[in-house]
Amino acid sequence: MKKSLGNFIELAIAYVIIFLILREWLIPVMELTNTGFLHLFLVFIGLSLVLSLFQVHPLLSGLVKFGYITWFIVFTYSENPLISGQTLPFLINEWKWNMTTILSGDFGQVSDAFRTTLFLVLIWMLIYLIHHWITVRKNIFYFFVLTVFFIATLDTFSDYDGKVAIVKVIVLGLMMTGFLFVKRLWLQTDAPSSIGKWKLVIPMIVSVMLVSTVAFFLPKAGPTWADPVPFIQGVAGQGDSGTGKKTVGYSEDDSRLGGPFQGDNTLVFTATSRDRHYWRIDTKDTYTSKGWILSEGNFGKNVYQNNNPILTSLQVGTPENERQIQMDIATPMPFLIQTYGMISVSAQDSPLFIQDGRTEKIAIEQQNGESKSLSNYTIDYSEPVYSMEQLQTSKPSMLGTLDSSFDRFLQLPNTLPQRVGDLAKEITQDKASVYDQIKAVERYFSTHGFRYDKTDVAIPAEDQDYVDQFLFDTKVGYCDNFSTAMVVLLRSAGIPARWVKGFAPGEPGPMSDGLREYRITNDNAHSWVEAYVPGTGWMEFEPTIGFSRNINIDYDIKQDTPQQEQELQPEKKQELPEKKEQEPKKETSSQTTLSLDAVWTWFKKLTYVWIALGILMIIAGITLFMQRKTWIPKMQVRAYRKKEANWTNFDASYHALTKQLSRIGLRRKEGETLRAFAERVDASLETEQMQKLTAVYEQHIYGKDKQEVDFIKLKESWEYLINRTIS
Repeated sequence: MKKSLGNFIELAIAYVIIFLILREWLIPVMELTNTGFLHLFLVFIGLSLVLSLFQVHPLLSGLVKFGYITWFIVFTYSENPLISGQTLPFLINEWKWNMTTILSGDFGQVSDAFRTTLFLVLIWMLIYLIHHWITVRKNIFYFFVLTVFFIATLDTFSDYDGKVAIVKVIVLGLMMTGFLFVKRLWLQTDAPSSIGKWKLVIPMIVSVMLVSTVAFFLPKAGPTWADPVPFIQGVAGQGDSGTGKKTVGYSEDDSRLGGPFQGDNTLVFTATSRDRHYWRIDTKDTYTSKGWILSEGNFGKNVYQNNNPILTSLQVGTPENERQIQMDIATPMPFLIQTYGMISVSAQDSPLFIQDGRTEKIAIEQQNGESKSLSNYTIDYSEPVYSMEQLQTSKPSMLGTLDSSFDRFLQLPNTLPQRVGDLAKEITQDKASVYDQIKAVERYFSTHGFRYDKTDVAIPAEDQDYVDQFLFDTKVGYCDNFSTAMVVLLRSAGIPARWVKGFAPGEPGPMSDGLREYRITNDNAHSWVEAYVPGTGWMEFEPTIGFSRNINIDYDIKQDTPQQEQELQPEKKQELPEKKEQEPKKETSSQTTLSLDAVWTWFKKLTYVWIALGILMIIAGITLFMQRKTWIPKMQVRAYRKKEANWTNFDASYHALTKQLSRIGLRRKEGETLRAFAERVDASLETEQMQKLTAVYEQHIYGKDKQEVDFIKLKESWEYLINRTIS
C-alpha cells in the first residue's frame, strides 16, 4: 500500500512538472498566432494528465476528453449553449464544411473550429506519448531537448521573448531528468525502501534550484555569436546589407532594392476575365535613394462591406461596360488583388475590406476584426477610357495649382544627384502637355540603350543612389529599376508620381465563351508607375522594356502632324486587333475551347494520377533500356520467324545480329575482316555458327556466282546465335 501510494505521489509530481513545461510550449504558440482562451487549453492539458494519473479506463477517458473538446468548440465558436437544439446542427455543418474543404484540397479554408479541434487532439496524443515516456521508458530527455530547441528557435526568429521561458524549462527539465534517473537507478538495484531514493532526489532538486537562481541573477556577458537573422537575411538578399540573390515574388519590404533574383513559378492565383489586366496591390510614396518606404502621418482607413462600391483614387469606366473577373487564389493572401476600373468585390462569408488611405492596399478581415484569406472572389470592374483631347489640355502650368496632398508624391531625397534632375528637364522640356512629358519619360528607356535583365543587376554602394546608378552607370535592370527611375524622373520634373506593386497579367490560357484564364505566378510579380495628369487624374504607365500596359485611349482629336500620329497610334492598336479577329469566330472557336477546357479540367483533377503514371513510365523506360540486351533479340527472333527466307531478309538479319553482338560487347574492331570477327565471336560464344553465317554473307556480298543455300538452316543458325547472346 505504501509502495503504491509512493508511486502515485512520484507520478503526480512528474505530471506537475510536465504541465509546467507544456505551458511554456503553449504560451508562444498562443502569442504568435494571436489565439485566445489560453486557460481553456491549460484546463484540457491538466484534465488529460489527471485522467492518466488516475489510470482511468481508456474508453471513459476518451469520452471525457471528447466531451470537453465538444464543449470547447461550442463555447468558443457558437453563440448557443452546449445543451440546446442548435448545437448538433452547428457541429454537423462544421463537419460537412471541413470534410468538403479537405477533400477538395482547399486546406486554407478549413474553419477555425476545425483547426482548434486538431490542435486539441494533438495535445491529447502528445500527453499520451509523455505518459509512456514517464511510466515505461522513465526518460524524457528528448522531449526536454526538443522543448529547449523550440523556445530558442522562436526567441531567435520571431517576436517572442523566450529568456524567462527557457530558464524555466531548463530548471524543470533538469529536475525531471534527474528524478527519472534516480527512479531508473532505484529499479535496477531493486532497493526495498523509497526513503533512500528521496535522500538522492531532494539534494538534487535543491542543487538545481540553487544553481539556477544564482545563475539567473549573476551578470552575463554579451553573445559570443552574432545574431544569425541578419546574416540569413543578407544571404537571402532581404536584409539591409544583403547582397545575395533574392527570390522573386510580392513582398512588403522594398527599402533595399537592387541585385539579382531567382525565379519562382509557384502559382499565386488564376483570374478568369474577358480582358488582360495589371494586378494592383499597393503603392509607395517615399524614395530613400536605396528603395521605397511609407511616409509618416495618419491617412486613415476606409471600411467597405462585401459587394459594395469601393472608392479609390483611380478612374472607373461607364456602367454599361461593367464586367466581372473570377479570382481563384492558390497562395493565401490577407489582402485583395485589385484591377484598374474596380468597382466592387463579392465573396462568401461577407468579409470586410479595409482600405489603407496611404497605400490603397485593401486588407481582408472577418466581421470580428481578425485577418482573413479568401480562396476565391469576384471583382466587378469597368475599364476607364481616357480622352486624348483632355490629356492634351493638361498644361505643365496646371501642376502649380495642385494642393498640398500631392506633396508626398513629389518627395525626393536631398542626396539625389543633380544630373538626375537635369536629365528629367532634358527629356520633358519640349513637351506641351503633362501627358506628353510623362510619355516622353516612359519612352526614354526603350530608346537610350537600356537592357532588361534579372541576373546581371548591380547593388548600389552605400554612397550611391539607386536610380542614379541605373540611369548613368549600368543601364541594366528589371522592373524595380525602370519603375523607380521613372517615378524619380517625373518627380524631378514636378509631376506627381507613385510606385505601384502587384503582378503583371500572367500567362494566358484558352478562351471559353469570351473568357480567358490567366495564371499568375511569383515570376509575374511586377512594379510600375502611376502618374497624375491634371484634369484627368491618376493613370498607369509601363516603363519596363518588354512589358506593355492595358489602357484605353479615345483618340478624339485631329492629328496635327504625321509625327504626332506616329506617336499616338500605337497605343490604339494594343486593344483592337484581338477583338476584331475573334468576334467572327465566336461560335466555332467557343465550342472547340469548351471541350478543351473540359479536358483540361478533368486533367487537373487527376494531377496526382498523371504524376504517378509519369513516374511509372519513366521507371518502365529505364528498365526497358537496361534490359534491352534481352528483350530486343527476343522481339527480333519473333519478327524474323514470320518473314520469308530470302537474300533480302538474310542481309537484314545478319546486320541485326551484329548489332546485338555489339550490345553484349562483341563489337567489330576497326580494320577487322568479317572472317576474323566471326572467328572471335565463335570463340567467345563457343559455337561455329557465326563463321557459317559470315561465309554465306560474304558470298552474297562479294560473290559473282551465287550458290544455292539452305535458308532454313541459316535461319536456325541465326536464331541459335541470338539466343546465345541472351544466355
